[in-house]
Amino acid sequence: MNSIPVVLFAYARPAHLERVLASLRANRVPLIHAYADGSKGPADAGSVAATRALLHGVDWAEMRIVERARNLGLGRNVLEGVSEMAAGHEAFIVWEDDLVAVPGTYAWLSAALGRYSGDERVMSVTAWTHPRVTPAGIGDAPYFDARAECWVWGTWSRAWRGMTDATALEMLEAAVRRGAAADALGSDLPVMARAEARKNIWAVRWLYHHLARGGLCLRPPWSMVEHIGFDAAATHAAGATRWANPPLRPAPPIPAHWPVPGEHPDCRRLWREANPPLTGPARLKSAAKALVPPALRRTARALLGWRWFVGDHATWAEARAACGGYDDAAIVKRALAATLAVRDGRAAFERDGVLFPEPAPEPGLLAAFRMAAAAWGVPLRVLDFGGSLGTTYWRHRSELAGVAGPGWDIAEQARFVEAGRERLGGTGLRFFADVDEAEAAGAHDLLLVSTALQYLEDPGTALEAWMTRGFPWLLFNNLPLHSGRPDRIAVQRVPPDICPSSYPVWFFNRERFLARFKDRYEIVSEFAGEAVWPVGWRRYPSTGLLLRRKEAG
Repeated sequence: MNSIPVVLFAYARPAHLERVLASLRANRVPLIHAYADGSKGPADAGSVAATRALLHGVDWAEMRIVERARNLGLGRNVLEGVSEMAAGHEAFIVWEDDLVAVPGTYAWLSAALGRYSGDERVMSVTAWTHPRVTPAGIGDAPYFDARAECWVWGTWSRAWRGMTDATALEMLEAAVRRGAAADALGSDLPVMARAEARKNIWAVRWLYHHLARGGLCLRPPWSMVEHIGFDAAATHAAGATRWANPPLRPAPPIPAHWPVPGEHPDCRRLWREANPPLTGPARLKSAAKALVPPALRRTARALLGWRWFVGDHATWAEARAACGGYDDAAIVKRALAATLAVRDGRAAFERDGVLFPEPAPEPGLLAAFRMAAAAWGVPLRVLDFGGSLGTTYWRHRSELAGVAGPGWDIAEQARFVEAGRERLGGTGLRFFADVDEAEAAGAHDLLLVSTALQYLEDPGTALEAWMTRGFPWLLFNNLPLHSGRPDRIAVQRVPPDICPSSYPVWFFNRERFLARFKDRYEIVSEFAGEAVWPVGWRRYPSTGLLLRRKEAG
């Protein structure tokens, strides 16, 4: 089977597509059929045009482009595009505009498609797997799974036949009538089947299509592909972290002897463990989500803030008694894993252990840094109080070149300090147990306190100590300030898929907070922070402040 075409689906992400095209070029793909989805309106028209320009610019492969006149959405675009390909090609490989694969992936998949082209038991091949669902002891050999895949995969026209005859939900119901468990390959499948039409998704139908026909998917021993397109929404970000692969290795060798088709006995167990059945409160929560429209759920969360902030406590001790805490080994382990992924280039930045694939510097914070550096006349020596394992540093390191000095010091809790010193040596980061220890190692020009002050039991004492020490610059980010009410203490709860924790948090009265500085510091800049804080029945944007020490006398 020579010159198996790649079917490429693109929409309005030119930055992603540029990386994907580079990946396809490195794989020496000779023929590409691209389906470019249409614009939804003026807001995405420019990105759609830029995406199509990249496709038309390909001169290293034969490129055939179908430009949709209107926006179909991913689900319809894939279903219609693949159906068109299946009508004219015996075999093909499907690629989306946010999937990057190592060199050799195309050759491996093409060889697999050639080997099993006449075997009806095999319905697809894929370049993706994950350690959580890869059976132990397989070495460098591929294996068969009853659950199909949608992250760079190949199939034949014979296997695609019937894909548009029924919805995923209809396939699910048919499977149940035959006596099969709808969640035999993970509880996520029936959930996705019920959401297929509403969310315009397609892959769950492909999975149930395999199950309906008893088909198998050939998986590699390790992943050759990584997803670069998770957006910055928390749900997607959590998914990016949960299913992020280790650093990609070179493509596995093309087998001299391919395995005989047969489902590996461990696969179903691994998928059920990765996506366990919903029971008790989780099942009720899932049912409620299915019944309540998404817009209404978002409105309720926005108004109530019940997921994140609860209570109005008179004292810190009272709030602390209602919390589960933050500084434990599991949280540090999660933060370290995310930080190492960022350090190694597998994500652009992390926040609270959640990975984000694309750079997104905070403009207000960067402007404050640059303002201070310009006024100071030299790169700033920064002490990052409560900086985790370098969250702000890693996120802004490119933009801060020449603004912050070559070193970046962090004052943090003991477990973070231990992890940072042990695993992040040689990165330019230094970790200290407190401000005093950090200052003893060398004076700093700017104290950065980003999303940290409000989690101190006694923030007033800390502020007094910092002003007494006389830092030339104080830079606060994501402060929860509000007017018209006194300081209050709530309990902040974090969704378990981000980190299972809760802790007290201050909401500061704006006028009282700013009055602390009036004798010794002046406000140079005030900017909008990134966080949004629900206080009572309202949502307040967070505040950033750059303060400069007043000259004595």
